[in-house]
Amino acid sequence: MSDDEHNEGTPAAGRSDSDPAGKGGSERSEYFTGEKGRTVPKAAWWVLAVALVVLLAFFLVRPAWFTRDADENSLQVPADRHFVKTLAGSGHADGVWLTDDSPSTSYLVTLPADSGRSQTRLHLAGTSQIPDNSTVFLSVSMDGQQVFNNKLAAGENEIETYIDVPEQIAADGQVRVQIRAEGTRHDETCTPDHSAGLQIHLDPDSTVEAALDEPIHTVRDAVVSWDRNVTIVLADQDVKWRTAAAQLGIALTRAGHEVTFASDVPESDGRSTILVGPDGALREEGWAGPDDAAEGIVVGRLSDSPVLGVTTPDGGQISRYLTSPAVTTADGADADPTAISTPPLGGDRVPLEALGTDTSVGQITETRRWRVGYSLADLPEGRLPQSVSANFQFPASPDDLRWILNVDLNGTLVASRNLIDTAGRATVPLPPERQLLENTLTLSIERDRDLGGCDVRVTSYPIQLQADSTLDLGADPGAGFTAVSRTLAPGFSVYLPGESGENVIEQLNAIIPTLTKFTPADENPDFRWNEDPAAGQPFILVGTVPDVSPLVGLTDGRIVAGSDNAALDIPAFDNGLIVETVTRAGGPGGVMIRSRGIIGQTELPDFGPETAQVITPQGSFTINGDGTVATDTPPRQDLPR
Repeated sequence: MSDDEHNEGTPAAGRSDSDPAGKGGSERSEYFTGEKGRTVPKAAWWVLAVALVVLLAFFLVRPAWFTRDADENSLQVPADRHFVKTLAGSGHADGVWLTDDSPSTSYLVTLPADSGRSQTRLHLAGTSQIPDNSTVFLSVSMDGQQVFNNKLAAGENEIETYIDVPEQIAADGQVRVQIRAEGTRHDETCTPDHSAGLQIHLDPDSTVEAALDEPIHTVRDAVVSWDRNVTIVLADQDVKWRTAAAQLGIALTRAGHEVTFASDVPESDGRSTILVGPDGALREEGWAGPDDAAEGIVVGRLSDSPVLGVTTPDGGQISRYLTSPAVTTADGADADPTAISTPPLGGDRVPLEALGTDTSVGQITETRRWRVGYSLADLPEGRLPQSVSANFQFPASPDDLRWILNVDLNGTLVASRNLIDTAGRATVPLPPERQLLENTLTLSIERDRDLGGCDVRVTSYPIQLQADSTLDLGADPGAGFTAVSRTLAPGFSVYLPGESGENVIEQLNAIIPTLTKFTPADENPDFRWNEDPAAGQPFILVGTVPDVSPLVGLTDGRIVAGSDNAALDIPAFDNGLIVETVTRAGGPGGVMIRSRGIIGQTELPDFGPETAQVITPQGSFTINGDGTVATDTPPRQDLPR
């Protein structure tokens, strides 16, 4: 057998020294040598490299692909780019109930301006109860334009719907959402009352939400993302930082927020958190802010949340800036306001429009109401109003129609008047003894016709409260707490005598809501820690000093009042407040506040002509000038059996 014949079928390695076809070297160059002589194609390595690059790019460029919510209704953005404003965050902690007597609600949502939005929508959730013989529609309008209208099924049903906010409506950064229920009975019974008998509850987590193009990073966007409940974290408890935090708390409370003070960052959503202290103290709390930011207000981050840091102790200017329209200029990561002032109310007449009353043209079917809220502390010189002068513009009316004005002050009907056909001005006295430190005045117009029943079609007409409607101030000095506003009107300081370093957080939580009641709009009183009130100046005193003698004593664990404590001598509370008016020899008086324990979100009573209130989380009661306990309870009660 020849050598050629002998080598047939032998491995290619046997031809390692020669390759007659010239192919062996070429084939081996396409492979990397593997284990035990095995080889891997070069193309496989390239495929693996490309796959790794693509996978890395997915993580770096589109992380949202890997963090999507399993919920198919999610906006599909990570938490730091998801803007949320719930009904609860807008002030409706328990949601909203729509009924025949109160068929609509509206609220304003301000959207982030500097992060951009790819989608904005309203998520409505709740329940409905509709009688079988009624037809009810639920409609949603945004900035006055109807964007949703849906017939609700009879019976008890869930409400769950998503409504896109049109881009043209959201473009200006604000959306006024109005939710209305409209319905009628159709039981073929002739009756003047066509009430549908509906009840709709919108859950507090009904939401206006937006998918942002980038996380919130500017001061003004951080402010609009706050909910009603705001936490102020005092990162440094030095006197100047305490004052800044207190002034900020008063301003935010006055603006409608519920403020809680804390020494540590809360575990809940940090968007509604404000840190107060120097930059170094804020960073010790885990706050990460820009290194080159100016002292003042700075946007930093806690985890995925944008959080404002107040890094200057000028609480007065910071507070005015954050709660005024001027904050819309804060389109950067920091801001340092140095001067902001607004003109105070003045004169003997205060326009109702200046107190927030709606003076635009509205519609009336049977009844329309205007609510006027006013605080004596905000009125010129703290004076009591003696009357309200209301001017209405009515539509042309048939001869058999009358317009009736009812005026309600703090739950008391103080007047009911017939007005003329096409225009009506009425001046209604406001009894001083019925007024409080904070008041609610309600003006109601009712249509009354001689004809009724099924012969009259239910029609709405235009009506307007004119802009020249006013509160007219008088000379009555008031009494008790209603007289204090005049005393404090020239300006006052808050004095906190004695050492209060260890319980400053508890103290601020206890006193700030009460201080806000007595503080005029746009005022930020100075806080004097460890000082007694200055002679000849009005004051609010937190604690006691020897030369200010209160009506009510709080000593040795007892609350006492009256001559030789004969009128009142009871155990003191562990958690509560005593608030009373006090005088001082040789000068103006003021208000004394004494607190003990943890108050929490205690409901404050109405402050009126009385001189002292004892306030606890369980309830409050009034102490008369002679030390006796005031009570509206009759001596004997005939309770239902």
